[in-house]
Order: sequence, then structure tokens, then C-alpha cells
Amino acid sequence: MIGFFVFVAFALAVAAGAYWWWRRKIAAEVAEGAAIEWAHYRKTDPEFLEGVSEEKFREVYARVHTPRFPGYALAMAVTFFASLPVTFAALVLFLMIGEKLGLAPAPIEIVQAVNLGEAKSPESWQCNTQCQLQVAASYAGFYYFFGMLASWLLIVAFFMRRFHARRPGYIRDEIIRARE
Repeated sequence: MIGFFVFVAFALAVAAGAYWWWRRKIAAEVAEGAAIEWAHYRKTDPEFLEGVSEEKFREVYARVHTPRFPGYALAMAVTFFASLPVTFAALVLFLMIGEKLGLAPAPIEIVQAVNLGEAKSPESWQCNTQCQLQVAASYAGFYYFFGMLASWLLIVAFFMRRFHARRPGYIRDEIIRARE
């Protein structure tokens, strides 16, 4: 299991490095575009740029034209990976509390209720120790699978709400906001 975490951490570090390199490349292209756009606005619509410095214009232009999704996708992956131990601990705790409160059946209760073969009434002798362990593992795996899925969906929902809430408008709208 440690090997898996080391591999995933290494893969995420490589992805973060690639994102950093890509982001620098994009920043240079966006800065070039901002200079061209600044010159165009100064020539065609100079009164629109009154009260906005060239540095502020470059900042607004970068906010509008820099792709944001790759950073959010990387942040989601890192958050999901970092939350795995906490999520597993919470799932184990919820499962234990559910069993203590009688909300979730204990694995032995499930084993005793499993119909194996054509028997009409299940008896504990129908399932040997290995079978009982497999049924108990399947029972816990069901909750872990859907618990991890719920955790992943909560993380994605959080980042997508943030992504859309911070979405910039058009360049003209953002310049007007920057002047105010």
C-alpha cells in the first residue's frame, strides 16, 4: 500500500511540475496578447481605457484569458489523494458506529443470512470460515466503494462550485469593474 501512495505522490508531483512549466509558457503568451490588445485599445478606443494603467490592464487580461481548468483538475486530484486516509478513517468510524447502534448489520449477521445452495433456511454451518471472511470483506467493500465515491463527488462539487463562482467575464466587463 505504501508503494501505491509513493507512486501516486510521484505522479502528482510530475503533473504539478508539468503544470508549472505549462503555466509559465501560457503566461508568456498571455502577456504578449495583452500587449497587442493594449495597443489596439489605445489606438481604437482610448477613452475606454481612461483610469486603467497598463499593468492593471495586463492583470485583467491575464485573469480573463488564462485557462483555469487544468489547475483546478490538478487541485482536485491532489485533494482527493490527500483526503484518502481521512476518508477511510471516517468510513471505518461510521461503519463501527452503525454496527453499535444497530443501523448496519454486523458481518456475522450477513453471513448467517446468506443462502448458499438450495437450502431454504440459512444455518451457520452452510458457510465455512473462508466463506465468512469473503462475505464480510464484500460487505465492507460495498460501503467503502460508495463512501469513496461520495467523497470524490463532494470534492469535485466543491472545486466546480469554486471554479464557476470565480469565472471572469468578458474583457470589457472586467476592465469596467477594474475602473470602479
